[in-house]
Amino acid sequence: MGLGFSEFLTQVQLTPDKSTQFSYGFMAGKFMAHQLRLNSFFRLFLLTFVSLGFFAFLNAEPKEPPSSISFVEGGVKKTFYRNPNVVAEYVDLKQISNNQQIDPGKQGIKSGWNIRPPGKILFPKSSKSTPTKVTEVYSTAVGMGPNIVLPGILIITFSSDQSQTSLDRISNKYGIQLINQFSPRLVSFQTEPGYVSIEKANEIRSEPNVLEAYPDIAVEKSLK
Repeated sequence: MGLGFSEFLTQVQLTPDKSTQFSYGFMAGKFMAHQLRLNSFFRLFLLTFVSLGFFAFLNAEPKEPPSSISFVEGGVKKTFYRNPNVVAEYVDLKQISNNQQIDPGKQGIKSGWNIRPPGKILFPKSSKSTPTKVTEVYSTAVGMGPNIVLPGILIITFSSDQSQTSLDRISNKYGIQLINQFSPRLVSFQTEPGYVSIEKANEIRSEPNVLEAYPDIAVEKSLK
């Protein structure tokens, strides 16, 4: 008995011969191999890109501090000039206690920021000591005036009262730490010392409820 065209087509589709199965399997295998080669190439490219970026980050030289800095405090613009002949190193009480017992000649070093020539460390480094915090030094005029350090304290004035939630948002967004809330609208935060604290203050000034943001300064006679 003969088959209609539709029945014949159905039979052919449902019962492919071995050559059809082989051709399909061969093509599928080639496609999978091609995909694997593409995936391997993509992984290799991504790994190379990430590695190059990582090593570039490690080899990047620290940004050179500017020759002068300016910021506005209380509506008054203040400008200070870098003194390249000295740097400031932060020393805590534990460092002083441990090292003065070993070297009594270190009695003149005090807790807080100490002015020293570049390259002349105050205490010998040890594997157990905390990382040394060193920053640039400025003065009120080029080559003269008292030594001034930016210890990384930001003073921020808000246009409205700030809740703890609002202050936490600022801390998390800009990577700074709350120090003290002097009033509902006047707050201090801790960030990195030096000129980077000015850059951070400028970022925070973009907040719609911030009236003023500037770095605190420490003058040589009262360095802490």
